Amino acid sequence: MFSEIWQKIEKSKNIVLASHKNPDGDALGSSLGFFNVLKKKGINAYLFNVTKQLPPKFDFLKGYDKIKSTFPKKCDLLIAFDCGNFDRLGIERGEYPIINIDHHRNNSMFGDLNLVDESAPSSSAIVFNMLKELNIEIGKDAANCFYAALVEDTGFFSYESVNKKVFDIASSMVEAGAEPFFVAKNLRERNSLGRMRLTALFINSLKLYKNATIACGIVTQEMFKKTGALRSDAEHLCNLARSLATVELSILYIEEEDGKFKVSLRSKNFIDVSKIALRFNGGGHKRSAGFETTEKDLYSLTKKIIKASGIL
Repeated sequence: MFSEIWQKIEKSKNIVLASHKNPDGDALGSSLGFFNVLKKKGINAYLFNVTKQLPPKFDFLKGYDKIKSTFPKKCDLLIAFDCGNFDRLGIERGEYPIINIDHHRNNSMFGDLNLVDESAPSSSAIVFNMLKELNIEIGKDAANCFYAALVEDTGFFSYESVNKKVFDIASSMVEAGAEPFFVAKNLRERNSLGRMRLTALFINSLKLYKNATIACGIVTQEMFKKTGALRSDAEHLCNLARSLATVELSILYIEEEDGKFKVSLRSKNFIDVSKIALRFNGGGHKRSAGFETTEKDLYSLTKKIIKASGIL
């Protein structure tokens, strides 16, 4: 399939590299890394993400400033990165062919070509391995993007899925030019005051259930305004709640500007949260998943999630 994908790229003149709305490090790193590889090959591509306010923590990655929130008028090939289903791109489906590159277990296989490997630690690892197999030069800028995506999606190599294969991939990325200290410094040591203030408010909102094995917290639009924090400043909070010693399952509600809620789920040892998310038309991974909802009664929704978790 690698050769088939590359042949399609070489035949296309208006390539769009797209990632899911409210992108994480893997979504951005994968698409930016591929953008830099194509640029090095003299192939023009358009970076698209429907989110108007991207996470500034990734602004050190080459090409970040090229990402546009408006879909281009011309597109003869769309490549989607780290996107479990087409709806998460936030656009209407057009006549163009789609290449779907992802590692989520509930991927809907929406592409004409689907390069999906749920055993991969990140979508960037899939892209990186494809380029290596095709003997395509990667370069420092792209390698930093792919490496940043990998460390973000593995919690800096702390997640259950991390094994020798993951470290081998990371090592290959470093050989290709990735700079671990440069990436770590930019990702971990540039917190804003607004983010810290939002974290404090979130901690105060936490409620514990089932003998403190479940933690549930919320971030409202009012909290964003009060602290001056950005939407992306809330993404780490579900992991933070999970870090409590007694907690097995953490639930985070983020109120969006349109009144909907993004619901993030994290588990520590036993619960497959992707199965819970699937019940609410969401998806994700075994220990990290989520969904969107228009439900306003969060207390009732929390009870449904707890029941689905099986924690007695």
